[in-house]
Amino acid sequence: MRHVFLSWVLSLGMAALCACSSAPAKKQNDVAAPTTLTPADSALIKKAVEAKAEKPKVEVDLEAAHEFFFLAKNMEMRGDQRQADFFWKQAYKADPTSRYLGFGVAERLVAAGEDSLALVEAKKASQLKGKRTAAQYALLARLYVKTGEADSCRKYFVMGLDSSHYQDMALLYDYSLFLEAVRDEKELVRVYDLLLPKVNYISTLFQRQLSLLLDLGRDSAVVELFGKAHEATGDKQMLLQKVRGLMAMKRFKEAVAVVDTLTSAKPEDEEMTIMVLPSMTGDSAYAFARKKYYDDGVKTPAVLCFIGQYEYDVGMMDSAKVHLLASVDKLQGQPKYANRAFLGLVNIFASELNYAEAIKYAEKSDSVSNGDTRMLLASVYALADKFDKAFPLLDSLKKFWENWKPLPGVVDSTNLVQLKNEAQLKYLQVLDIYSRALIGEALDLEKDLKADSAKKAHALDNRTRAEAMLETFFAKDSSYSRVRLSMAMNLERLKRYDESFRQFEFLLKLNEFSPRERASTLNYYGYSLIEINRTPAEVEKGYKLVLEALALEKDGDSKDAYLDSKAWGLYRLGRYDEAYQTMQLIDSKKMSRDDVFWEHMAGIQEALGLKKEARKSYKRLQKLNPKHPAVLKFFGKKK
Repeated sequence: MRHVFLSWVLSLGMAALCACSSAPAKKQNDVAAPTTLTPADSALIKKAVEAKAEKPKVEVDLEAAHEFFFLAKNMEMRGDQRQADFFWKQAYKADPTSRYLGFGVAERLVAAGEDSLALVEAKKASQLKGKRTAAQYALLARLYVKTGEADSCRKYFVMGLDSSHYQDMALLYDYSLFLEAVRDEKELVRVYDLLLPKVNYISTLFQRQLSLLLDLGRDSAVVELFGKAHEATGDKQMLLQKVRGLMAMKRFKEAVAVVDTLTSAKPEDEEMTIMVLPSMTGDSAYAFARKKYYDDGVKTPAVLCFIGQYEYDVGMMDSAKVHLLASVDKLQGQPKYANRAFLGLVNIFASELNYAEAIKYAEKSDSVSNGDTRMLLASVYALADKFDKAFPLLDSLKKFWENWKPLPGVVDSTNLVQLKNEAQLKYLQVLDIYSRALIGEALDLEKDLKADSAKKAHALDNRTRAEAMLETFFAKDSSYSRVRLSMAMNLERLKRYDESFRQFEFLLKLNEFSPRERASTLNYYGYSLIEINRTPAEVEKGYKLVLEALALEKDGDSKDAYLDSKAWGLYRLGRYDEAYQTMQLIDSKKMSRDDVFWEHMAGIQEALGLKKEARKSYKRLQKLNPKHPAVLKFFGKKK
């Protein structure tokens, strides 16, 4: 049938040809009229041109491509990579429309070190149809990295990560290296935030992320980073850093909320608990510390030490002593907390007049504080009348701070001023402690009934030296009322009364003392005016000052001493009956070893003509101080 159809067509063709040749020839004047192209004609012409311009149709041999692909895989399984690469190329040659095979060839070119050819093939393959994968984009990105085309790198890294839903860890890591190279810190932070959980917050990447966030000033992100790291790894150090960050940012409630979840006695739990306590009010901090220690299991010596410190501060001395003693021996290796316990115990034992124990813990404090509490140690030595140990320490400290100079070039001008101010404050503290130690030894010598002239001269020298130190102190800073009080009292003992009384007058105008301190100052000044008995007006003034002191100290420990001052004031004013009545209000048992009390009692009784009673009182005074001037006078003996 096909042959018949072809013959038929040929016949038609020949007939047409003959018809054309036999047609009469046109005359030259018979010129055809020009024709105009219609839009349809233009479209047909355009289509014909485009058809001519079309690329030649690509020949695809799928059967061969499949055969070469399987051969390539077989060679790879055998470990013959050279033959495998050959068959990959043959497969792609057989099917040049395969995106998969194109990228496969590009990958093998990369493995062979042919990066330039690999990029050419990858770019060609990227134009082909087929499934687009993260691995393909990753290959393009890595190849563009090698050619230094940053924009293309970024484009394909992002496309690859989007395609893998950011689950391709290797691609994330490569992208981070690229970002490090181009120094895109903001994007790098985002990528590390995605990468870190996948690598369990490995130290190197973690530290790099931390550094980036700190450089960018993103403090909140730093805190969140530590929190996420702790949640992923369970590392308490990470939680500790998170709490530190929250405290530094003054996000105290959040820090406390974190610490409230702690239930173990690990060192980090202890440190976090101690860290948040200063952010609370006293009572709240104490309650929180007790809760952590007794209820939540954070039973550590540092937390117990804090409990003891708070109890000491609020006057719960018995509990404070128990808790500080229980914690102090367990704080080995924790000098900061151990020193707090030592200092608390020093004060407790000193208040109990147990100077042996006070010295013990002051020496321990000095050893763990690298000498920072040496002034305290010198003070305790002085309180315990161990002046042979106190004065050498004070001499050393005075010399050091008096001549202190910063190392040249170590600090800037701003810090230099601060350091100089701190050094001066230390120097003033030494002068204060040293002057009080000198006065303390002078008092002991003055009370010593067996003191010879040498000792009395030594006492006077101590007071003179103390006065010089106090004057040096005041030349640098006259704002310390307690130091001014020491000066006023010392001047009175040096019999420089007018200077002393001027200082007292100045002090009484201030409103810096507690009621008990003011009462003590009023009594000392008032009694001094009464005792020296220079004028009736001064005695009257002294008496009124003592009455003020009694009004402030109605039931305190000093009440009997103030009553004694009042009685002596009445005696000096000639009001003997009132004076005797006042003396009888005093608990004489408490005054059994007080020679001043018996001097006053005997003098008032003698003034009232109570000779028998006066004689008994003078006898009591004689037992306490045989050489007392009043005793010698009463019994008719010379001094």
